[in-house]
Amino acid sequence: MTCYMKHMGWLFRVLDVENDAGNRHRLDRAIKDALGLAADAPCEEVDAYLKALSGEERFELIDTLEAELGG
Repeated sequence: MTCYMKHMGWLFRVLDVENDAGNRHRLDRAIKDALGLAADAPCEEVDAYLKALSGEERFELIDTLEAELGG
């Protein structure tokens, strides 16, 4: 899970969520759910999906994550 999270510091700042172990797990589950991936999807797969998102899709993902995390 954490292999792609080390590059996601910007997302924690945008979501105004503390970058700690608990929130990394919550965000990991929320990202995988939003992307339609299995909970046990390997981080390389998640990273590939995230890199393939267009700018608009990234904004949509942020909106989805804000709603999911209560931000």
